[in-house]
Amino acid sequence: MKYICVCPKRFHAVDFIDDVIRHCWPGKPPTNPRVASEVKLKGFGTVDFVIADIAQGGEISNFLSVELQAVDITGSVMPAYTALREAKKLKRRPTFGLNLANVYKRYVTQLIRKGYTCHRWKTKIVAVMQDVLFDYICEFAEFMRSPDVKARPVNIIFMVYRYDDDPTQVGAQQLVLSKVEGTSHANLQQAVLYKEPPSREDFCNQIVSALDRPSR
Repeated sequence: MKYICVCPKRFHAVDFIDDVIRHCWPGKPPTNPRVASEVKLKGFGTVDFVIADIAQGGEISNFLSVELQAVDITGSVMPAYTALREAKKLKRRPTFGLNLANVYKRYVTQLIRKGYTCHRWKTKIVAVMQDVLFDYICEFAEFMRSPDVKARPVNIIFMVYRYDDDPTQVGAQQLVLSKVEGTSHANLQQAVLYKEPPSREDFCNQIVSALDRPSR
């Protein structure tokens, strides 16, 4: 059975801030790192966290933006959760599923835009996610990736976690850091834009099928 994070708060079970500083911080480690949450700017959007290195005079010498991304679901698991908590039976089978495609369409676009802005700011954005989502993104957009995330051309860093058996609890799972890879907004954008298109003939066949369907 594969455990999948459907809430970004799951990543609070690990010290992802420390992992970002250790694996993603460019140059020398920060001397006075401070963490701000839900930082918003018009034209840039909102990021979950920003790790800033504060100098003695209060100026920001460097910073990294950090976003936590889980997998969206369709439907709701709340009826099943509530029934389990209250030891009751469900009246009907709940319907829900993973919506990886929606995350891909929405989140990759945001990463490209924010990655470009970070490039202009001479900083980087760190995308924290589970291996399931990272593998899905890589399958649909075969972009160039590098383990040298501190290199100057890299402005988007994927910090990927996976679930492993927890050695301290029988049957339990824990998140562990799996890989850290970087890319640029340009590489990610080109991979999305110039992906091999589907067949025109197949789309025409779908048009014919749609025309033949009875109207509602």
